[in-house]
Amino acid sequence: MRSTQEWSRLGGLVIAGLAVVAACAVLIPRLLGFAAGPEAEVITALKEAESQGVSLALPGVTRPLTSQKVRFARITVVVAPDRKSAEALATLDFEGTLGETRVGTAGVERVPFVYRDGGWHPRTSVAPRLVAVVSALEARRRGLEAADAESLARLAGPGIPGVGGPEWTELKSTRGRVYRAEAWYIRLEREDAVVTEHWRLQGSLPSRPVDTRGQRALSLTLHGDEFLFSPGLM
Repeated sequence: MRSTQEWSRLGGLVIAGLAVVAACAVLIPRLLGFAAGPEAEVITALKEAESQGVSLALPGVTRPLTSQKVRFARITVVVAPDRKSAEALATLDFEGTLGETRVGTAGVERVPFVYRDGGWHPRTSVAPRLVAVVSALEARRRGLEAADAESLARLAGPGIPGVGGPEWTELKSTRGRVYRAEAWYIRLEREDAVVTEHWRLQGSLPSRPVDTRGQRALSLTLHGDEFLFSPGLM
């Protein structure tokens, strides 16, 4: 039979062994990530978004932009000298919805990453430029539905006049108006976005009911972190 001292020594060895196993469980994934390098970790994060899908929050909008298809390609990762931040430049192919609005995009996306909690994570989202464009489009839609010229003027680029003209006059005169965007098809460039909007306006004028559908081209230019409309809002 083992003595009390032997059992105590054996118990100590077991506890030490469990501590080593626990330490390995924490450190090995980090060591593997370090060995692979931040570029590989950033690319892996984007590819995981492809397989899992994304739900992107928009500032001031209760509904998220939800993907049905998302694909990143031609990914280039630039890591900062301090190795605490990085930026992924990629092409983005996205199909999804914002409520009842279909959203499709193709073009260039820039995704800032930060290193925290032992791994690389998007600073805000995996598609910040797409989020900025759709946020501007949704703010414009709400402004048109409310016929709020002041809020719409804030969405126009420097030196760009606000809304006006016959189409704006008719929209303002429409009672009980509902302005819907049935689809936004977006082409993301490096500093610009070109959008095809399929819209529907419902309501009534004093002389007749209104139920009009149309299609228009919109252009937005990047100013800081937001996209503003240029040359016009309508």
